Amino acid sequence: MLNLKYMPQHNRLNAILLGFMGGALDVYCHMQFDSLVATQTGNILLLVADWDDNPLSKSIIRLLSILFFSIGFLLATAIKKRAQTAYWRTYCILPLLISSAILPFFPKVAALWVILLATATGMLTLTFTGSQIESHAYTILMTSGNYRKMLTSWYQYLTTHDKSPELRRQATNYSFVVSSFVLGAVSVAFLDNILHEKTLWLVTLSLATVCYHYTAIVIRYKLKYSNV
Repeated sequence: MLNLKYMPQHNRLNAILLGFMGGALDVYCHMQFDSLVATQTGNILLLVADWDDNPLSKSIIRLLSILFFSIGFLLATAIKKRAQTAYWRTYCILPLLISSAILPFFPKVAALWVILLATATGMLTLTFTGSQIESHAYTILMTSGNYRKMLTSWYQYLTTHDKSPELRRQATNYSFVVSSFVLGAVSVAFLDNILHEKTLWLVTLSLATVCYHYTAIVIRYKLKYSNV
């Protein structure tokens, strides 16, 4: 096997793309369906906070998102348990990639769209759960934990006498992930009035790049059986 510093699931580019996708997907679903599909704790908070004011249909959409995200996550857990090659991560990305690509061609039925997107997002979440941005843990799709780590890293770097390149790179990496999440969210908010449902293709493009990049590294460095 050729020398590789980090496994492909720990690559910085993948973390940045997944951050962008997470911000884009949740803002898109909130604008279109008043629900979230990645940040399920947010759905729970919305359910509780808006319990008296929201129509039953919105509460049902949020409950469906929570339920089918959980189903998708458990399905990916079963796939991971039986995986024999490193391509299992690619396979678990494909459902969200395909769903986000084809749904804009169909009528916008809120329940159906949320079920498909939440299930596929649950699968994707498991795929990169436990991954790192290079050598440091981070949270995919959501950014609150990454934001805290970014602040902590920069504080340590700016207040310590030893300005180590490693600490600076750690702070920079977290900054990239947080910024990409914000950029994804802002991009959807800006393009929604122009592209409408097709704004979801931002998610498609991000995931297609992640799939290509991850799979290409697995092939190049012959990681098919060693990076399961």
